[in-house]
Amino acid sequence: MDRLKDIISFIEYDFTSNTIIEPEKRIPKLRDGLFDVIKTYNPGVVVKAGLGNGRILYDLAKNSGAYVVVVEPSIAIMREFINRHAGDAVIDRIHFINGEFNSFPIDYYAADLIVCIDYLDFLESGKVVDEFTRVLQFDGILFMGCVVLEDDDLEGLYDDFMKSAFPLHNDYYLREDLKTFMELNDLKFVKGTFERYSTDLAELVDYFAAYRTDGGENPLIQIGEHREEYAELYKLAGNTISEPYYISVFTRIKPEKK
Repeated sequence: MDRLKDIISFIEYDFTSNTIIEPEKRIPKLRDGLFDVIKTYNPGVVVKAGLGNGRILYDLAKNSGAYVVVVEPSIAIMREFINRHAGDAVIDRIHFINGEFNSFPIDYYAADLIVCIDYLDFLESGKVVDEFTRVLQFDGILFMGCVVLEDDDLEGLYDDFMKSAFPLHNDYYLREDLKTFMELNDLKFVKGTFERYSTDLAELVDYFAAYRTDGGENPLIQIGEHREEYAELYKLAGNTISEPYYISVFTRIKPEKK
């Protein structure tokens, strides 16, 4: 099975359990941050990268006057979301496009605001962010939410755990590295909000079990081998950590006049 099919399979799996992409525990802060951006910048066209769990997309269509588009790799999820809200006039305000993020099916400079929450961790971030930059208007806004590493986790200890637990995982960024990466893609940091959420690593290992097919060692062994570091960096207690999460806003850099 190729990577895109694996990603679609995982997105559909997570849509039913709401564990990784837009879990309920993060919705209030994400929603507050997004609507603060909408109030500040009043975007005319908003493109959401991924349907997520559906709540933020629905609220966006209901409570903003923007032209709302969602690009979603899974046709099944789009159908489920539409059926779930059958007869609701709000759904008529959402324009659905089936497509992948690293070949984003949106025209150049078409979006005033792109919303991407919890997808970059298992996508090819370089290609995806390059596509976001292409699609944004100059001075357009990228609103993001993603798990990050603790600032002192310079060796990427938590990243190594996730790669062992979930083979589709790519990378978590340090906050400063994320800002640098975005700036290299012509996206200037505007502001960010740092949050922490309680996460049970043993539950994550069980949750991702279907995606580990190599018969390797239990990812929790790594936690045991580095328990002191996890306790210092991520406040590990038992198998539960305080997981860092970053809600950030970037603007597309306008080229200087020659």
